[in-house]
Amino acid sequence: MKSKPSYNQLANGITVTRILGVGLIFWLTPYTTNFMQLCAISIYAVICFTDFLDGWVARKLKIVSDIGKILDPLADKILVLVFLPLLEMQIITSFPVFIILSREFAIMALRVISAKNGTIIPATMSGKIKTAFTLPVCGILLGRVPVEVVALPAMLRPLEYLRVWIMAWPGWIISVLVWSTVVITIWSFLDYFGSFIWQQYVQKFSGDQDKARKALLSLIPNGFSVANLCCGIASIGLAWFHKFDMVVLLVLLAMIFDAVDGPLARRFGTDSQKGADLDSKADFVSFGVAPGLAIAMILDLPGPFFFISIAAGLLFYACVHFRLKRFNSLGHTPYFKGLPSPVGAGVMMIGYASSFFVNAWAFLGLTIIVSILMISKIPYPHNEVVKNHWFLKYLRASTGLFLLLTIFKLLGVPFSEALYIPEILFGLTTLYVIFPITSLLVKKK
Repeated sequence: MKSKPSYNQLANGITVTRILGVGLIFWLTPYTTNFMQLCAISIYAVICFTDFLDGWVARKLKIVSDIGKILDPLADKILVLVFLPLLEMQIITSFPVFIILSREFAIMALRVISAKNGTIIPATMSGKIKTAFTLPVCGILLGRVPVEVVALPAMLRPLEYLRVWIMAWPGWIISVLVWSTVVITIWSFLDYFGSFIWQQYVQKFSGDQDKARKALLSLIPNGFSVANLCCGIASIGLAWFHKFDMVVLLVLLAMIFDAVDGPLARRFGTDSQKGADLDSKADFVSFGVAPGLAIAMILDLPGPFFFISIAAGLLFYACVHFRLKRFNSLGHTPYFKGLPSPVGAGVMMIGYASSFFVNAWAFLGLTIIVSILMISKIPYPHNEVVKNHWFLKYLRASTGLFLLLTIFKLLGVPFSEALYIPEILFGLTTLYVIFPITSLLVKKK
């Protein structure tokens, strides 16, 4: 009596076929004739179909195995390597290929780490969409290679019509497809990475999802604080090499990050002493050390006045240091005591970017005034007060708009080149600086 055939390894055999098929495509490329091109595309179409077929067979016949769980994702990673022959044939540039392949290896590393910790990252919808989009795009790119046209057998002629049609597409369509693939790839990675981080935190807090969620939310404001710190560190290096426009840009970005981290922490209910300490350290670097060094380098007074440049930079840093220490001791209040250090650093950097302080002595005078205001006891309104005051509310909106426009100008965006954007921003910032001073004078009268 004949025994019934065993299908235990059928799905795994299909998966292995996909791996071998990729190797065959590598062997056929680079191709120079449309015959070899269509052969490679046909093989590619078959192995793409196996990506669906092996999983369906395994589930249908209930022959899911441990080796299949290893082989299938491995085969998927190898399938994406088809982008390498496309790179060799100069159909795609290296940067999109780098992003796409980096994503695949990063996901593989996350899966290994997750497995070692006893958890499994499930397949996400973004991953399925990424695969469904990437595989056809790769096939289209295989058909975009310029080749010599030769006689074809009848079975390949329908594919030849398709190849000629794809070759007629304008280049911008191909660019849109490639960069859409990159965007979907990044989205898919972030989705997988988010799932991985969530699992790690749930495991860390012994399955308590509320604690895990709160700990994860704390990463968002802390991330902005780290970004603030990174801007400050980079500014120090750029100031040393006299790249002052980039210093201005990074200090303005640090101001935005600093304005976001605190409100986010309070909104999420994740404000903590560690977060406050990180924010304070970032402010010391971004609004004290970096602008102080930049001021000394920008002034660069000649001859015996050189030491005045150094003293001005040290004065500014010392005032920021005092201002932040005082802020940390007083805590969060509706009014700042003295000009906030981010505003002080912003005034100095915007002043440099404008045409108002081309003269070094004028810039020195601005440094002294801003430094004195930071250590003064003049009450400057915090965000809670600003949003309830009609003038300050519109001033904040206008300042935010021109802050973004100044960043665009520093980045070289064409539409902002001919406008006096830094000068307007300096004027708007000055209005905030003098507002409490004028209010105090009016009250005295």
